[in-house]
Amino acid sequence: MATTSAVYVENACKSYGKKQILKDLRMLVPKGSIYGLLGASGCGKTTLLSCIVGRRKLNSGGIWVLGGEPGTEGSGVPGPKVGYMPQEICLVGEFTVKDAIYYFGRIFDMSEKTIEARFVELSNLLDLPPEDRFIRNCSGGQQRRISFAASMVHMPELLILDEPTVGVDPILRERIWDHLVEVTSKASMAVIITTHYIEEARQANLVGLMRDGRLLAEESPSKLLRMFQTEILEEVFLILSQRQNDGRSDDAIAVHGPLVQSSNTDISMASFDTTRSSTDVLTPNEKKKKRKNVGGYHLNAKRMKALLDKNWKQFYRNISGMIFILLFPVAQNVAFLFAVGPDVRGIQLAIVNEESMLTSCPNFTALNTAIPYDYSSCHLSNISCRFLTYIEDPMIKKVKYDSLNEAMNGIKHGKVVGIMYLRENFTESYEERLELGKDVDVDVLNFSEIKVWMDMSNRQIGATIKYKLLSLYIDFQKDLLRDCNLDPRMTDYMNLTTFYGTTEDTFTDYMAPGLVLTMMFFLMTLMTSQIIVTDRSEGLWDRSVIAGVSSLEISLTHFVFQVGIVAIYTAQALVITFAIFQLKVTGSLWTIALLTFLQGVAGVGYGFWISVISYNVTMANILTTGSFYIMILLSGLLWPIQGMPVFLQWVSRCLPFTIALDSFRNVMKKGWLLNDFEVWNGVGIEIIWIIILGTVNTILIQSKR
Repeated sequence: MATTSAVYVENACKSYGKKQILKDLRMLVPKGSIYGLLGASGCGKTTLLSCIVGRRKLNSGGIWVLGGEPGTEGSGVPGPKVGYMPQEICLVGEFTVKDAIYYFGRIFDMSEKTIEARFVELSNLLDLPPEDRFIRNCSGGQQRRISFAASMVHMPELLILDEPTVGVDPILRERIWDHLVEVTSKASMAVIITTHYIEEARQANLVGLMRDGRLLAEESPSKLLRMFQTEILEEVFLILSQRQNDGRSDDAIAVHGPLVQSSNTDISMASFDTTRSSTDVLTPNEKKKKRKNVGGYHLNAKRMKALLDKNWKQFYRNISGMIFILLFPVAQNVAFLFAVGPDVRGIQLAIVNEESMLTSCPNFTALNTAIPYDYSSCHLSNISCRFLTYIEDPMIKKVKYDSLNEAMNGIKHGKVVGIMYLRENFTESYEERLELGKDVDVDVLNFSEIKVWMDMSNRQIGATIKYKLLSLYIDFQKDLLRDCNLDPRMTDYMNLTTFYGTTEDTFTDYMAPGLVLTMMFFLMTLMTSQIIVTDRSEGLWDRSVIAGVSSLEISLTHFVFQVGIVAIYTAQALVITFAIFQLKVTGSLWTIALLTFLQGVAGVGYGFWISVISYNVTMANILTTGSFYIMILLSGLLWPIQGMPVFLQWVSRCLPFTIALDSFRNVMKKGWLLNDFEVWNGVGIEIIWIIILGTVNTILIQSKR
């Protein structure tokens, strides 16, 4: 029987949740025939076809295609034995008409010369658009014709066409049917075609009338028309459907020629004995014949080259997408380096100087030209005014207030972020404080203080201004002591010397490593997950797998292409950060490049994992953005991990970029080399993540194959 049948389906049942799509369905498609599978939308036609090509599994029953079970060793299905045209277009919009045909021809391991000959033949037959027209610019009918051509470019043994003539010109539809009749009569090709247009199936050798997951009849159109004494095939379907609704299933089964012989009628149309077990369909030779499914396990260089070519054309022909991919990380990097880290400017600080009621001292130099530089004769005058000259700083904008109450109202209403208050006899008290030392009384201490009130609700600005005022006050004291011929070190209560870095290092220097690594990781995660989920949702992934490409081959080519993007991003990030914005690097830039590159590769792996477990783009976006915020919060980028509970500290260290971030800083600010433990441990954690994600993704992809 395997030598005469292309497809045999026995007692097929398929359910999704509580809904049963296929119900004990039996079907036979002989070789060299056209089988019209007819029925309304939702009756189970597409589900049955997806089971035949091995993309779905039955809950019960069996399917044999070309002598073997789909998806098993030696079946050749999925593979080049089958040509499949799905309902959706399932082609790359960035492909030209010629690209689409050549893509599938190369997947089917055809020579370039053969592909070219078939392309010309199919172009004439199907009236394809110009070969250089992009598929995205073709009409719906044109796209369906291109999809049809792609499914039969290799002249398969079994051609499955799901709604191929929807939206096609009636004259062209007739030409398609004539061609199918011709190829099935000259070769042993079998064709299964589904259609809404029941009457167009008159040219089929057999039709299966399907409704609600069951085949109501399976016979030649002419015989069905004679049996029901009608000239319209749709009337046959209507009669059988009505019988099914009335519960007269036996009457419907009576016309199931190849399915069963009815005891209630003298009509005998059985084409084979249904008492045979399903394994009898296989010939003895085919039972013994086993080989590894190339599409599922081996890597094919020609197929992978075709996949890489597809990825490249999808990339460079999508101009807006390419601009976004290349410029978005640049925009993020530049925005960060401009916006995060530079000193704050123009922060309004209220000044209440009861001693002079001035906020600046333009005559300060002239007033102090006669000041002696020895302590015994040193005379201090208008010190409050002198100190205020030190606050001439871009960070602070002084706002004069006449009274402390007015200034207090200003800070309460958010007009200023702080108040500096100097009493009316500040200079006298300050001088007396220096002269009396430890014997000074409390009133003198109070009047010699510079009192400051700060709005610390914005801790970043408040702490910055506080640090700045203290720094300026120390500079003021040192200069004053120097003018009075005293040792400026008298103001030093702690001698702070930097071992790594400098006191001039900005917040930008601190944040830059985290920016580069986290941006690299999550940009690649987002891009990879989006591309692969889109590839799957548009149907090209499944269609390529049905053609014989393994999911592993598709994944590897995507991975190779994404790694190329990682290399571009790495160069962009380092050039912008260290060449254009000139952040100082003490250590090796090559080590930093290695850390950045590996971080991007880990992001690709993480994006693959998200794409494998996601059902659609929305789910992928939620997983990406959700994990992004958690990882950022736990990475030590926004707050040191030493401030976290011990458990979270361990979780943080297991993340892909927490340790790598410290390694980046150690190279950048300390100049440590790759052989230092605190550098190569960051490289090690990235490699571990790449290996883990690669292994998990391979297992998941193979399990979903």
